Amino acid sequence: MTNPGNRVERFRGIIPAVVSPHDGQDNFSVEAFARQIAFLYEQGVHGVYTCGGTGEGYCMRLEERKNALEVAAELSKSRGVLIDHVGAQCTRDAAELAEHAARWRADAIASLPPRGRTQKELLAYYSALSQASGLPVFVYYMPAITGKSMGYDELLELLDVDGVVGMKFTDSNLFLMRRLLDARPGIVIFSGFDEMLLPAMQYGATGGIGTWYNVVPRAFLAIFEAASRGDYKTAWEWQRRVIKLTEFGWGYGIEGTVELLLRQQGRVLHAFRRPCVPFDAAFIAETASTLSQILTELESTDRTNRHPPGSCIDKVG
Repeated sequence: MTNPGNRVERFRGIIPAVVSPHDGQDNFSVEAFARQIAFLYEQGVHGVYTCGGTGEGYCMRLEERKNALEVAAELSKSRGVLIDHVGAQCTRDAAELAEHAARWRADAIASLPPRGRTQKELLAYYSALSQASGLPVFVYYMPAITGKSMGYDELLELLDVDGVVGMKFTDSNLFLMRRLLDARPGIVIFSGFDEMLLPAMQYGATGGIGTWYNVVPRAFLAIFEAASRGDYKTAWEWQRRVIKLTEFGWGYGIEGTVELLLRQQGRVLHAFRRPCVPFDAAFIAETASTLSQILTELESTDRTNRHPPGSCIDKVG
């Protein structure tokens, strides 16, 4: 188990919640997944987070999730930390994925809480994941997805489960996040809202795990690096640019926008499974100017994101 004294140094930085590409028929594409992870490490990210919400773990078969973990483990050797989201609605499946993550030497596991469960059941769930893997465990708190907001005392109870070292905190209540950090010195909290990375860091988050990191990783690295050296003016300049991109996504669809940009960058053809529907040609043409202007502002840091047409993408993604 990770020593509390080195958690913050080990688990910090910009960690993309990697998309899990498919072949156009919703079957996991190893080639496109490996291509995306290799690209992210080339850009300088500090690790990867697999099979979470962005990675559509809940839409994948258990064997596909295991395969994704294996690919990420090989590509993460000596390059960055690997946190595998093992969440499932039943403890059996989550524990099986947790055991598999341990066998492949993931650095940690994470999980959303199963929906509709009591606090007692959630405590038992996270305890089972810790026991099954022996790995550091991150609670993934995102009430917008689970449909359940949790209070300070409930979250502290989860953080006190043996083996739990921290939390992916995807909520706007940074006051609550700071209270948790003050109450449990040594825990690690990652920001899960990309548009709030900088304020979350100012409140004590050690970095972020996010969706848009797939598209413009260097912009988020710029925020993290500037904030880490105390240059908040520069950090806010980059955060504001990122916010313009996330606003576009919130307005027109996050999955559709991310998939469109990954296609344009030449790495991933199919990022999200049905019922997600890609943008049609008319919409792409209609919004091209707006999106291009947003990306231009990010391009000074992310200019290596663009690849020549057909440089590495194949027909099956």
